[in-house]
Amino acid sequence: MNKLKLVPALILLCFAAASCKKDSQAQAPHTVIQSPLTQRIADSTGLVAQVFSDTVFQVAEGIRETDVHYLSKTGYAMHMFILEIDVTNPKLKLEAATPYNVDAYAMQTVPDMARYLQAAEGRVLAGVNADFFNTTTGEPRGILIRNGKVLKTTWANARSATFMGVRKNGELFIGNREDFDAMKDDFEDALGGGPMLVENNAVLTQTDLSIEPRTGVGLSNDGKLYFMVVDGRSFYYSNGVTITDLGHMLKACGATKAINVDGGGSSTFMIKHPLAEVWQVRNRPSDGTNRAVGNAWMIVSKP
Repeated sequence: MNKLKLVPALILLCFAAASCKKDSQAQAPHTVIQSPLTQRIADSTGLVAQVFSDTVFQVAEGIRETDVHYLSKTGYAMHMFILEIDVTNPKLKLEAATPYNVDAYAMQTVPDMARYLQAAEGRVLAGVNADFFNTTTGEPRGILIRNGKVLKTTWANARSATFMGVRKNGELFIGNREDFDAMKDDFEDALGGGPMLVENNAVLTQTDLSIEPRTGVGLSNDGKLYFMVVDGRSFYYSNGVTITDLGHMLKACGATKAINVDGGGSSTFMIKHPLAEVWQVRNRPSDGTNRAVGNAWMIVSKP
């Protein structure tokens, strides 16, 4: 008699379990990845456990943005922003920006630098923060060349080891101190950076294991420039990465050479929004507001 009473109860439990399973599946559908860059990073780095969402859109001709919200393999919430720029596009130009668009050391936010640069050079379409800097004077830690004028050729410390530059023939170049010493008269613009992340299509392992907001820049062999910002210092939003992991993600995008630039509260990822005439900082700087920095890289449309 007791066994017979148990049968309907077991049936009900099984039905309820199946219903719960269906509800759970309905609440957590499989995410369809939109961006090829997101797919490459998820497939090849071993850093992504789950992509919650990603969006990809055209900022301007030759400039595409990818925004990714994902769960890291270590179980942390993450937000990453990638700008892929076709530097073979004759309408685009990479320029070094300084505060107030002058040849002097100072500090200014990336959007404010864009305003001054646009007044002199043309429409600014996107930008990221660049070199590490003295937080009192704004003096960059690495080298500085702007509009063909060599303004600084010294390096502050061992961490200031690399640079990215625009050669006078328009080609982009990433190199180290020795490269700069040999080529400094050949650059129209150049800004310093930190450790080399990717060289000869290989990720370099770093001794710095700290997890922070990060900014990196990279170049591919097929004419693509990558700006990447990974936000951090916010547990429920985004927790940051190591610089080695930043290198893995830039390589996955296609960069065969890449460097780390200033991060932490300086990390700034800005675009001229395609639907409004405003410069929009797309990431969430960890200071809670846009930090004034020493210099920046800007993408400018040629007349």
